[in-house]
Amino acid sequence: MKDKDKTQEQFIHELAELRRRIAELEALEAEHKRLAQETREYAESIVDTVREGLLVLDADLRVISANRSFYETFKVKPEETEGQLLYDLGNRQWDIPKLRELLEEILPTDTTFDSFEVEHEFKIIGRRVMHLNARRIYREIDETHLILLAIEDATERKRAEQALRQSSEKLKFFAYSVMHDLKSPTIGIYGLTELLHKHYKDTLDERGKSYCDQILRASVHVATLIEMINVYIATKESPLKIEKINIKDILQMVRDDFSPRLVVRRIKWLEPEVMVEVKADKLSLLRVFRNFVDNALKYGGEDLSEIRIGYEESEEFHTLSISDDGAGMREGDYERIFEAFRRGETYKAVEGVGLGLAIVAEIAERHKGRVWAEPLGDRWTTFHVSIAKDL
Repeated sequence: MKDKDKTQEQFIHELAELRRRIAELEALEAEHKRLAQETREYAESIVDTVREGLLVLDADLRVISANRSFYETFKVKPEETEGQLLYDLGNRQWDIPKLRELLEEILPTDTTFDSFEVEHEFKIIGRRVMHLNARRIYREIDETHLILLAIEDATERKRAEQALRQSSEKLKFFAYSVMHDLKSPTIGIYGLTELLHKHYKDTLDERGKSYCDQILRASVHVATLIEMINVYIATKESPLKIEKINIKDILQMVRDDFSPRLVVRRIKWLEPEVMVEVKADKLSLLRVFRNFVDNALKYGGEDLSEIRIGYEESEEFHTLSISDDGAGMREGDYERIFEAFRRGETYKAVEGVGLGLAIVAEIAERHKGRVWAEPLGDRWTTFHVSIAKDL
């Protein structure tokens, strides 16, 4: 009897333990559901804050879900969207051939991402420009592939870009007009002052002669500034003519241009015996080297005795350099000198307009490269310009 009572007591204990474990499992399941619901709500709240409209489509291109931005942008309701074929939304407003082609290509292939812009006429919101991204995603729960379609309404951005382009064109036209109108009177002032100085210098006192000299210098400066602004705008706007160029030929042209000054000042010119061909705009490279050499001669001072040309290459870039042993630059000048109308402290004692190196920087950027300067030893200064190989 005692054994029977013991067995019954053990059974009751095990049953209670089983019920306790079931209760724990039920509590865990409830907690899991609660966390899953919170996670889902949290994810949905994040998705609803996304600026782009988002659609999740099944293999038949039916809408499984959409975010708030989609409903608000395209003026549709959830009950009019979820479960509907994409192309049937809004009385077939979404039957866009280019979009259809993209989606039908993504699902059966390994393509996971694509993007394009399309302009489309909607019945309610009118003509819109849309930037579309489509990504194939995998749903583990039922092992199916879905499509996530992101739609940005780019209409206002496109309008703003168009307005900016029009404004830019007007500004360029204004700049060219002003420079053209300034150039003629500047040349006139220079010519008249030169005639005054030439024919009446004997009747002018020292102060009068000094005034003439100042007017001549000022008019030359204005004319140079106008010309450099023209070059700067042309550098930014003119299309590049990319061709194969032998750097040796460029250097020969530049050396010929500066030969008289190099000979008179007894400045050595050193360059590598062999130079590669690069793909670049020829006029732009000539401007780069002419500017570098002119700067070396202009700012190098009396101690300038040597100009060296260098070349290096990496997997992605050709890098050309020019070094001189002239006056050098202050440490804080190496970055600022490439900004428009900014000149280093070392350069301020010499006439200039502060656009030459800004033009070089613009040329480097348009060739997918960059320009920089650095000291080399106590006196030497080196300017580098890199050019991408994939132009």
